[in-house]
Amino acid sequence: MATGRSVRLYLAEGSPTGILTAEIVNWTGHVLSAPRTRLEAALKRDELKRTGVYLLFGDEFGSDLPAVYVGEGDDVASRLYSHAKDEQKAFWERFIAVTNKDMNLTKAHVKFLEGRLISMLKDAKKCDVRNKTEPSFDKLPEADISDTESFLEELKIVLPVVGFDFLRKPIVISKEPQRPQSLQQFFTLNHPKKGISARATEVDGEFVLLSGSTGSLNESQSFDEARQAFRHQVFETGRAVKQNQDTFKITENIAFSSPSAAAVFLFGTSRNGRTDWLLEGKSVTYGAWQDQLMDQTSEG
Repeated sequence: MATGRSVRLYLAEGSPTGILTAEIVNWTGHVLSAPRTRLEAALKRDELKRTGVYLLFGDEFGSDLPAVYVGEGDDVASRLYSHAKDEQKAFWERFIAVTNKDMNLTKAHVKFLEGRLISMLKDAKKCDVRNKTEPSFDKLPEADISDTESFLEELKIVLPVVGFDFLRKPIVISKEPQRPQSLQQFFTLNHPKKGISARATEVDGEFVLLSGSTGSLNESQSFDEARQAFRHQVFETGRAVKQNQDTFKITENIAFSSPSAAAVFLFGTSRNGRTDWLLEGKSVTYGAWQDQLMDQTSEG
């Protein structure tokens, strides 16, 4: 069973759209996130005068993928100031700076973190990494590498909380689930006329469309720009490929916020995933299955 974690968020300016800091209890790391419009105020903060790693990100016109740049420095503030003046990096709209509360992050540590973050972003295929090189820094002692990897594991928990969710790789579904088979439920959705044949399951609160599923390339007027952009992003990163003029095939597991979001992606039009998806091997809809679980809970 996964262990719960406590993340402390602080709105430094009293606004959810301003400067935000995040920490995990008993973790030495410190995360500061802010829009570029608040860079001047952020540069005055002590956290940014430390050694650390930072991420610049934003949506660039004409691209389906958000752009991300990873950097490091002995003084994060001076590096951010420099990037703000660089017309070659005009794409970024927000930044995240990662430093250390006990001042133990050295230049060697942040160089290692920079390389690992770039590698992880490329593996996840959720953004356009703007770094021209992928540094491989192996000068840390073995013990320091272990400690820095542990630091990175905590950072991977915090980043999605502050709106940076580009690191997670496609979810892998084990052939032998760690939890009891009775609790590992799979769902199917089939529409032969449209060439749709899909399988999915739930992992950590997300509805995961499994590799090998097929969907329809047709898109209705109700398929808005945001959904179209996500489809294009999936095709651009190779997580789905076109099979013919009418259908596509999923090549890597894709996580969605709900069964309906997954169904809309497959059909290219508005759908109700609670009735579209069926419990595998049964004529029970996802909605009916979920209602049964709630009834059992209330009776218990």
